[in-house]
Amino acid sequence: MRKRGSGKVGAGAASDFPGFVLSRLLCPLSLILGTFLAAAAFAAEPADSIVAAVGDELILSSELAQSANFVRLSQPDTMVADSALEELVLGRLIDDLVLEEQARRESVDVAGSEVAAETDANIATMKQRLGGEEQFQEALAAEGYTERALRQRYEDESRRKLLARKLMDKEGLTQIYISPGEAERFYNENRDSIGRVPGRVTLAHILFAFTPGAAADSAAQRRMAEVMDVLARGGDFATVAGSFSEDRKTAAKGGDRGWVKFAELPPELMMVFSQLKTGQTSPPFPTREGYQTVKLEDKTADRVRFRQILVSVPITSSDSARARNLAAAVRKKAVAGAPFDSLARQYSQDPVTADSGGRLGEFLTAGLSPPFDKVVAAMDSGDVSEPVLSEHGYHLIKVLAKQPDKTLSYLELQDNIRNYLYQQKLGTRLEQYLDRVRGKVFVKRFRHPGPESGGG
Repeated sequence: MRKRGSGKVGAGAASDFPGFVLSRLLCPLSLILGTFLAAAAFAAEPADSIVAAVGDELILSSELAQSANFVRLSQPDTMVADSALEELVLGRLIDDLVLEEQARRESVDVAGSEVAAETDANIATMKQRLGGEEQFQEALAAEGYTERALRQRYEDESRRKLLARKLMDKEGLTQIYISPGEAERFYNENRDSIGRVPGRVTLAHILFAFTPGAAADSAAQRRMAEVMDVLARGGDFATVAGSFSEDRKTAAKGGDRGWVKFAELPPELMMVFSQLKTGQTSPPFPTREGYQTVKLEDKTADRVRFRQILVSVPITSSDSARARNLAAAVRKKAVAGAPFDSLARQYSQDPVTADSGGRLGEFLTAGLSPPFDKVVAAMDSGDVSEPVLSEHGYHLIKVLAKQPDKTLSYLELQDNIRNYLYQQKLGTRLEQYLDRVRGKVFVKRFRHPGPESGGG
């Protein structure tokens, strides 16, 4: 027997239906053809256990685990439990090998150009689903994959998918007719789920953060200078934090924040830690709460452990009023015709969006959080809101584009519906075909007990 040491199957789009519920799209048949799955891209370690044998091929535990992880990567909305997902993936890996063995017996093969074209299409689909090249690379890095390894996965999957199609062609199983009446009936029965396109809105904002008055700010700076002087004279950071820090959550613990993921840190802290080495203490820097200094205790590729000392600067009602008055004055400029993006670069105190003209991006209208949901619901494209209060300060919101909820007509969806119904019927025929050929190939599961078949 041989263990398998390269990628096996890959991921593809199930349907073009906007807003279609995932569970309705994922018919077992199209999935068996290879949609949404990928197997291990790397040779398994010697310690791998065998989870199944198909003919003279072995499926290893690392391959099964990476295949399941890749389903999660390809379909982040998948809600299947891990154990159920592994069982599903294992069944498809077994079926892949059964089809491959049958193709060898019937001398069925596919050209390299066909595999390349299918692979290119699958990778392009994945990039589109993830939101573009940048998000695609981030998702690969998060799962420990390289694009080269991904391509190898897709090449293997595409070859098996094409082999399955040719085997079915040979049996005359791909000749399927979907009548117009059948397609229209499906639309009428499922219009609310397949035809509804949720509303979307593209937003920009200007943040006017609460900033303390000059007297309070100066007092806080003097107190922080005292803290830094104590540290400079050899004071223990944890002891000084317990005496001086005004962060109630960490002062009693010597300022210890524990381990925190980089992704959960505010931008100003990310910048500070990028310049510190383990054991170093930062100069004081301003934050939304006041002035802060941190000591880097340890860090990994994605987490950091540190202690902090915070000297808070209280925000008064006059500070809030000052932020609101400035927001109202800037809104008048925007309504009078001043470019919103220029105003954002000049006034916004949001370090993430100010340089990009305040652009926040596109959102589902129904997914906006309070208080922005009600504000945006009453606005049209091009409108600029009155000052909106949040925990961060006052915001001016501009609607750059707005698309209301709508329901697509049958004519708009008929091609997608016919393709979906075709794939359903094709999958049913593939499952029936697999039922016939499984008995000709030896199959044994080790981790997940199931029916064995012998033959061939």
